[in-house]
Formats: sequence, structure tokens, C-alpha cells
Amino acid sequence: YLCLTRFSTGATGYIGGQVLRELTCSHPRYKFTALVRDAQKAADISAAYGSVTTVIGSLDDEDIIEREANKADIILNLASAGHLKAVQAVHRGLKSKETSEPVYWVQISGASALAAAEIASPTYVAGSPSDTVFDDLDGTAALRTLIRAHLFRAVDNYLLDVAAHASNIKTAVVFPPIIYGPGQGPGNQRSVQVPELARVTLERGRGVQVGKGLSRWGVVHVRDLGRLFASLVASATPDGDKAWGEEALYLTSSDEASFGDISKKVTQAAHDQGLIPENSIQELEKDDSAKVLPYGYIIYGTNARSQSRRAKELLGWAPREGSLDEDIPRVVADEAKRLGKT
Repeated sequence: YLCLTRFSTGATGYIGGQVLRELTCSHPRYKFTALVRDAQKAADISAAYGSVTTVIGSLDDEDIIEREANKADIILNLASAGHLKAVQAVHRGLKSKETSEPVYWVQISGASALAAAEIASPTYVAGSPSDTVFDDLDGTAALRTLIRAHLFRAVDNYLLDVAAHASNIKTAVVFPPIIYGPGQGPGNQRSVQVPELARVTLERGRGVQVGKGLSRWGVVHVRDLGRLFASLVASATPDGDKAWGEEALYLTSSDEASFGDISKKVTQAAHDQGLIPENSIQELEKDDSAKVLPYGYIIYGTNARSQSRRAKELLGWAPREGSLDEDIPRVVADEAKRLGKT
């Protein structure tokens, strides 16, 4: 399988860049093509990974995506969890291949899928706890039911349809939770949730949390996530069939944390580093949260709890990086530097 062609989107993003690094390091003989937005990003990829071919275009360039997908044996669509037209273009490209051999499609999603019921509920109190924990090995039926019940998860629903009807298109959907750690890719190396929380804390001079801060999400280090994707790609063989298909919904947390606890630790680190005057946290109401934090309560005030068993049992995935708690002081220091506060 060393001659297979892999086509990737999102190669200069936080996740996609890490995955590309992991794949090029662990499989230097693989042939990769990456979709990038402009000549500068193409140059960055070429400088970091001389063996990677770049194609300039965006997710809106459906003809380019369809053409490149048609040439590829494995697709990694890591640029967006919500760009349906790009996903449809990938599907058209794969369907039009003149082969009965299996082709493999890894699609990025996000753990906010697990919070779909809370997001859709007008009565959900942001920051509230939940006892619901999703299991991606024995509980995929519940996961599929949740996705099917919420049509706004358009890409997830589309991939479920592909998996149900396409015999030679083997799919896997990956739902990352809160990702932490510095990325090692050639582009963006910064995550969203914790760095943005640190930014807001530094700018406002005190911490923030949504509601009571009791909602919980899973967490994973970006390097562990990169290794999971690499293991999934390595399983794209006839022997790895169990890793793909309708059941292949991968929840990827190595631990979990409440947003209140994360806020406390970010605020403590900022205070310890002399960056804010007081070690206090402001509670934000659901409607106010979106004015302060990116995506507001949808990320910082919902529950996305999971037992990530599928990758461990089928791919041998074993997270081994340090904890989120260990990374928070670095995140705060990096944000302070980025904001010109140090």
C-alpha cells in the first residue's frame, strides 16, 4: 500500500498540519497531495515536506476537489466539519472512480455533535452538568440516532448516508473534543478553546465561565490526535475493514474536564504569571457568552462526554502526551506574548 495516493484538505490548519506531519514522518514513501489556499501556504508545505504535492484552491472550488478526490485512494478532509458542498464534491470524485477497489475517506467532525440536543434545546441551561456519556464502540447506534435527530449536523448526516449505501467507499468520521498542545504543522499551531479562553481572561483582567461551569467536554493532545489519524490511515487495507464503515465514528478524548475547572486553572496561571490583577471568575449567561467567547455557550457551556474506545481497541491507539493541566501555563504565556503583554 505504499503506492497509494492520499489527498488532504486543511494541511496548514492546526489538526491537518499535525496529521500531515505525522503521516509524512511515519510513512515517508506515501504520495500526498494537499489542497492549500494560496501560493504562500503551498511554499510553507513544500519547505516543510518536499514530498507533498500542493494544489491551490479552497473548499469552494468543487471542481478541483472532485478532480483530486477522483485521483486519490485515501481522502483526509480535515479542513472543515461543516462545509457540505466540499463533502459532496469529495463524494462525486470518489463515486466516479473507475475501480471496484475500496477507497477510504476520513472526515473531520467535532465533539459538539455530542451536544446537539443541548444546542437545539431552548430550555437547556448553559453550564449545567450531564450524566450522558457516549461510547464509540458499543454505543454507535445511540451516536447515529443523535446525529439523525439533528439535521443541522449536515456533514455528519451525509457521511452516515454514504457509509450506509456505498459498498466500496469506506468512511470514518472523527469527532475531536477540546484539543490542546502546540501543533507541529507548517501553518497554524494554535488551538481554539483554551487559547481563546486565555485571551479573553487576559483582555478582561479576570477569568470567565459560562453559567456554573459544570458542563464537561473530553480533551486530547494534538500529537495524540495526529497519531490516531495516522493509525486510521494505516488501517486502510482489506485487513482493516472493521475500522471503517457505518460503525466508524471515532470519539477521541484521552481525558475530560469541566469548563469551570479549565477557567479556574487558566485564571490561576494568568494571576501567577502577574498578567491579571485578581484571581476571580465572572459567570456569563448563555446569551452573553457569544459576545465574549468564540461560539459562546455552544462550546463553553455544553456537554460532550465520551468513552473513546474504538481507536484504542481497533487501532491500538494509546494517548501518551502530557495533560491539559500541564499545558495551561504555556497557553497563558503564549497568549500574553501574542497580545503583546509580555
